[in-house]
Amino acid sequence: MKSGVEVWAQDNYGFMKGESYSCKVAEFENEDAAIAYMCSKLETQLLDIAENVKSVEELLRAYKFGGTDYFIKGSLSFSSWEYVEQEAKRVLNVSIERGKVEKRRKMCLPQ
Repeated sequence: MKSGVEVWAQDNYGFMKGESYSCKVAEFENEDAAIAYMCSKLETQLLDIAENVKSVEELLRAYKFGGTDYFIKGSLSFSSWEYVEQEAKRVLNVSIERGKVEKRRKMCLPQ
């Protein structure tokens, strides 16, 4: 019986210091489902980080030094860093728009 596709995670902070370890976080029936999971997790991370940065460069730096790197065990078909690099500008724009909406919403609330 063929085993599932394992998604593993490694924290970038530890990796950059040479102290990192990896752990299995999920298993899927196929690679497409695994990649969709990793993209979703990365987007959530980026949106959280984007609340505290002002540029794409800051977002990438913060992710690369403190985010979580997801990968498929035994496969090079997906790179968290490459995904983050291609999505950072879009995610930052989404975060900025969310901030504007939240600010407008707060202005409309009774004091």
